[in-house]
Amino acid sequence: MKIPMADKIVFNDSEEYHIGEEGLPCLITYAEKTGGSHFTVTLVTDLFLRGSKILFLTAYPMAKDDFLQQIQGSETKTAYVTNTDQLNTNAQAIILESGNEELFLNAIKQLDDVHNRVVLIKNIEVFSSAVFDTCESFQKVILSGNIDQCIAREQISEKKFKTIVMFTRPVTPLPVEPPTLEKYVGYLWSNGQKGLVTTRVEH
Repeated sequence: MKIPMADKIVFNDSEEYHIGEEGLPCLITYAEKTGGSHFTVTLVTDLFLRGSKILFLTAYPMAKDDFLQQIQGSETKTAYVTNTDQLNTNAQAIILESGNEELFLNAIKQLDDVHNRVVLIKNIEVFSSAVFDTCESFQKVILSGNIDQCIAREQISEKKFKTIVMFTRPVTPLPVEPPTLEKYVGYLWSNGQKGLVTTRVEH
């Protein structure tokens, strides 16, 4: 049986591309079914496989399943957490129960290594402003989802991101102006570098 490999981010249709912790904070904005969701999981997978510690919050379980499929063989380095008693700083990736905002807020308070973790908040349009207030000052954070539908869109638009990726052009003003994009193609701006990104499926 073939073991699934992690998918790849491709930059300008040629080279494999990595967004490291030095490229954070990162905003990924997209409408539904435009490629941004899988791109987000692939980015976090790449960070994990290159050694980053992760705190993983999504609204829906599909992203968790995608992540676990891409890291197959490394599942023992993860912890799936449904209450704060299960928080384990030895786990490289802490995957919080999908949609459990209260658990996330408590985890931020209780984890003594939270500032050493890349904090993923996926489906930003689902969560309350409390989530964004809690991690507003974080540098190692990835915000992913539809910014136009997010209650904290003004707050997010004012944050200084080192990397912005757009799979659709948002109404919410951002400092990056994307070109017309084909479906499943994103526009990346990162520390002055800019171009088109796609996800290459390896499994």
